[in-house]
Amino acid sequence: MQRITIPPRPDWEKKVEEIGLIYHHTEGQPYWNESAYYSFRSAEIDRIEVASNELHQMCLEAAQHIVDNNRFDELAIPAAAVPFIKLAWEDEPPALYGRFDLAYDGEQLKLLEYNADTPTALVEAAVAQWHWLQERFPHRSVQFYSRKAFGQVARVEALSGQSHAFRLSAAAGHGKQ
Repeated sequence: MQRITIPPRPDWEKKVEEIGLIYHHTEGQPYWNESAYYSFRSAEIDRIEVASNELHQMCLEAAQHIVDNNRFDELAIPAAAVPFIKLAWEDEPPALYGRFDLAYDGEQLKLLEYNADTPTALVEAAVAQWHWLQERFPHRSVQFYSRKAFGQVARVEALSGQSHAFRLSAAAGHGKQ
């Protein structure tokens, strides 16, 4: 893995807003950062992918343990939310995607955060990164997310034959949604 510094694109804020990434700053600091990018070898990407799949399975097992053993209080989950969590978990609505925020030093991986089925992940990784890549490096066509396309197309196609409803929502005035 190599961290490469690079000057941000001119008018980058306007460019990311035009594609839907309107929350590019938080608390006065850039949330979307174009001053560096990371270059990985294929073997590193493969390793991260395997670890991500294992982490996802571990998260599912941990969630099942919480539900099975009623450990909601330990996580400060309000009692009023528990029946809804249990219902959603037991109904097992299909997840479309998840995004792990990982710390990686080229050797060790550490889980920082897991975002499952959050709309921000799609805009950041599937749209904004792709536009950045195409503008900065038009002759490079490989991007990790494009290699796997988040699995979205295949996952939606697989679910389309099932009787699951897709529900999308947004909260006006909340830029992260």
